[in-house]
Amino acid sequence: MTPLAALLAAVLVIDGGVDAGAPDRDAGTDAGDASLSPIDAGASHVEVPETKPPELRLAAPTGRIAGHVLAKGGREVVPDASLLVDGVSVGVSDDGGDFYFALACGPRTLTVRAAGFEAMTTTVDACAEPREPLTLRLAPTPGRARRETVVRAKAPQPVVRLVGEELTQTPGALGDPLRVIESLPGVAAVAWPAPVYAVRGSNPGNTGFFLDGIQIPALFHFALGPSVINPYFFHSLDFYPGGYPARYGRYVGGIATAETQAPSLDQTHMSVDVRLYDAGAMVSAPIAGGAVAVAARYSFTGELVTALREDIRLQYWDYQLRADRRFGPLQVTLLAFGSGDSFSPNKTDDQNEVDLDFHRVGLRASLPAAGGLLQGSVVLGSDHTRAPIESTYPITVDAVSLAPRLSYQRSAGPVTMVIGFDGQLARYTPTVVGIAVPPGPWDIAIPRDARMMAGYASATVAAGRLTLTPEIRLDTYEENGTYAQELGPRLTLGLALNDETSLQASGGRFTQLPSLPLQIPGVEAFGLKLLGLQTSWQGSVGVETSHFAAAKVRVTGFVQKYVLTDLRSPSASDLDPLDSEFLASRPALSYGVELLARRALTERLHGWLSYTLSNSIRSYGGGAVGPSDWDQRHIVNLVLGYRVRRYTLGARFHFNTGRPFFLQDPNADTYQRLPSYYQLDLRVDRPVVYDKFTLNLYAELVNATLTSEVFSIDQPSAGVLQPKSYRIVLPSIGARAEF
Repeated sequence: MTPLAALLAAVLVIDGGVDAGAPDRDAGTDAGDASLSPIDAGASHVEVPETKPPELRLAAPTGRIAGHVLAKGGREVVPDASLLVDGVSVGVSDDGGDFYFALACGPRTLTVRAAGFEAMTTTVDACAEPREPLTLRLAPTPGRARRETVVRAKAPQPVVRLVGEELTQTPGALGDPLRVIESLPGVAAVAWPAPVYAVRGSNPGNTGFFLDGIQIPALFHFALGPSVINPYFFHSLDFYPGGYPARYGRYVGGIATAETQAPSLDQTHMSVDVRLYDAGAMVSAPIAGGAVAVAARYSFTGELVTALREDIRLQYWDYQLRADRRFGPLQVTLLAFGSGDSFSPNKTDDQNEVDLDFHRVGLRASLPAAGGLLQGSVVLGSDHTRAPIESTYPITVDAVSLAPRLSYQRSAGPVTMVIGFDGQLARYTPTVVGIAVPPGPWDIAIPRDARMMAGYASATVAAGRLTLTPEIRLDTYEENGTYAQELGPRLTLGLALNDETSLQASGGRFTQLPSLPLQIPGVEAFGLKLLGLQTSWQGSVGVETSHFAAAKVRVTGFVQKYVLTDLRSPSASDLDPLDSEFLASRPALSYGVELLARRALTERLHGWLSYTLSNSIRSYGGGAVGPSDWDQRHIVNLVLGYRVRRYTLGARFHFNTGRPFFLQDPNADTYQRLPSYYQLDLRVDRPVVYDKFTLNLYAELVNATLTSEVFSIDQPSAGVLQPKSYRIVLPSIGARAEF
């Protein structure tokens, strides 16, 4: 016996045997087991139990679950959707909405959740045949905010941003995003339903409208027609009633700038919209390594009008196209849009025919460079306008233009800097039939060239709760040999008082060439030598708070000092734009207070309340001061939407006090106020969501109160006033199918 074996045997004897947990001694052993040694005579034999091999557990059979998550009702992919199996997370969908994961065989409960969608639950078996990718469709929640593919910095300047259903479902706007601004603070609708807007006391021609940075020459079609841009081509709309950024210029009023919807990069999307007055369609599809979106609209109003009056001809059309393509780090976008209108009150009389059309084609590119972003664009444009003058002889204006733009933006810590250049070169070729127009300083009806160039720089500095944005813009103008130059400093300040409340102040100087009170394609860039530049100093101070439940409230005070081109004689009944006395340059002043209380679209009850208290006055010469033609002292808009199941019920109540009108008097012109006006607009929307398409049904009734609006007052004799009014009720019924 070895010493080690003897010691082990002694321990076992002393302890009285093996541990209690040891196998029973009487258990048999294999006879030939060499691991056991005999013990001294007289000692009990110790039997070591047989060692059993470990049990091998077979792995449960598994399979793979793969598929993609889409929004119900179309082809929109849903990224970042959470996937849970029996309540345990197994992953999320990627940017293309795709997913896959391994799963044990057998029926399991799969739940999918995503922000802005209703959760869905289904049963899956990873080993069931056939093993095809799953298509999981989530029902959108009403009023959801669509996912932004591009992160946008908040503008430091005071701005109202409209997105989603606000663009196409605001009551009273007839589905047009550009009409929505008439319900915003600071905007006076001159004579509803004409889409003519005066912003903060300026003339309608002093406010600029842009689409992806390209100026829109005309906003709406004739005869209460829709806007010249398909409403579903819009992604968002920013409205600056004053103090707009330095990258825009050449307007002394406000700016409305819209962004187009980027075409889909995943698969083909299509929508068709049919209304009482017109029909439109939009197609978006990936193509040639990029994507393209095309939209168009055609009116059958002309056929309806002609059926009632054979001597009248009325027609309009428009189109839009956007194509995106990436070449490595270089992003290129082509944007083209155009519009045409024709109207003839008498087919046999060409003298009174009105014909307008325009086209714009822009190519822009962006490229990361030196830690920042370099952006450039060039826009080609053509305009054609034909209209009668005093119902006697027609004037035709053809114009071509070239607009380059270049900018560079870079952020360094708390500072974001932008420098840029933009310009516009244009040639105008008017033709007047039946009269010879002599050359002179009043050049609205003679051929002319215009060159407008500008350089600008801005810096946004964030220092704790304070944000400061100083800007500078230098504009140069040259029109038919006359030259002008103006420096426009601008400053915006934002101060967060706490997490809910902030202060904002903005001010600056703005310039513009002489303009007609109303914007007309091709009738621009004239009269610089005779009238000089239009100018404005603008300032505003406001406070905004989200303290109130689910609503943001902003109160803004503003003052704007102008030099504007106005009609020389507001009381004149016959106006001749070929007369050098047609327009006059006048000092002007406007000031007031604006209120905007807004509740987000994601709330069941959503919308806004806007109120404007303002005063707009003009200096008419000789010490005479009076209200402007567009002055409305009080303007109220209450816009509400309420979701009941799948229905959205909407209403807008509008009220404004009357504009001034001038009465001719042998001694001096005087003015009085037109009666106040109010109206109620109603709208209902009902989406019907199928798996692969959505049918949106809607009905709208504008001026449901049947209110008559007095637009002028005649004075046939001394002391006798005859109000002239009209009552227009606009119904709209339509359906939009989205695939």
